[in-house]
Amino acid sequence: MSILRLLTCLVFLLTTRAYGQKQIAITVDDLPAVSKYATSPESQQRLTQKLLTHFSAFQVPAIGFVISGFLQTNGQPDPRKIALMTMWLDAGLELGNHTFAHKDYNLVSFDELKADVIGGEQVMKDLVQQRGKPFRYFRHPYLRRGDTPAKKDSLEAFLRQRGYREAPVTIDNSDWLFSRAYDHALILNDTALAANVGKRYVEYMGNCIAYYEAQSDSLFGRPISQTILLHANTINADYLDDLLTVLKQRGYSFVSLDKALTDEAYQTVDRFCGKGGISWLHRWALTKGKKGSFFKGEPEVPAMIDELANRKL
Repeated sequence: MSILRLLTCLVFLLTTRAYGQKQIAITVDDLPAVSKYATSPESQQRLTQKLLTHFSAFQVPAIGFVISGFLQTNGQPDPRKIALMTMWLDAGLELGNHTFAHKDYNLVSFDELKADVIGGEQVMKDLVQQRGKPFRYFRHPYLRRGDTPAKKDSLEAFLRQRGYREAPVTIDNSDWLFSRAYDHALILNDTALAANVGKRYVEYMGNCIAYYEAQSDSLFGRPISQTILLHANTINADYLDDLLTVLKQRGYSFVSLDKALTDEAYQTVDRFCGKGGISWLHRWALTKGKKGSFFKGEPEVPAMIDELANRKL
């Protein structure tokens, strides 16, 4: 073995020993559910129970981010939808704020988004705190933090004042697009097509995980504690066990968002201001001056998935 290779192996071993097993926090957006197929209260309850069963089987301390407007029917709180959030709490999982109406910060003013953040506390803040749990994390709609320095800084200051910590994402992906395609296959009652979408989804997500692992290795010279964005949708209800198996096979243990954020990587400066809702790994890379070649290779959604997702039914 060459001296260079020996030193490389030694550095890897020391890094692994210092930071331990690879860790990942599972974060889930758009609670209680976002599905074109599961639209009735009964089907959304089944979707929620499937997700929770997967988390329990793999001992995942997931956190869900709630769109409080989704908890209403005809402008009034809907006890059946609120009960879905109680299921999450009964499972011992944490919940956070994903605003009231999921407004795009690129399209609204700071004052309008501020009102949306406060609206996101309706029902949920009391529900969570009655359990003696904190309502402390905020997830940005579309991962957009502000397309100008003024908007970004204003939102950061407001969230701190409100007692929130921003919930970052390192492993970004288009699970929502696969789930829309999957919903369409189910609506068409085409079980073979749905199974094909599910298979392609798990493959795609494995590629996304590998890509962002490589990005973190390039940026920090070591594996970091990752945070992955998923959605409370149909495809995850049916295929989350396969995805969690992939993560286990890649050497990950599942940790809380709180634990993942103790990794010093999350102290990295983020000066990115732009319209894109992008991974924090890419925000940090851009802040560090990385150029186009650094970002090459991000997995793409297959054309057939895109076509099916956007098909008019």
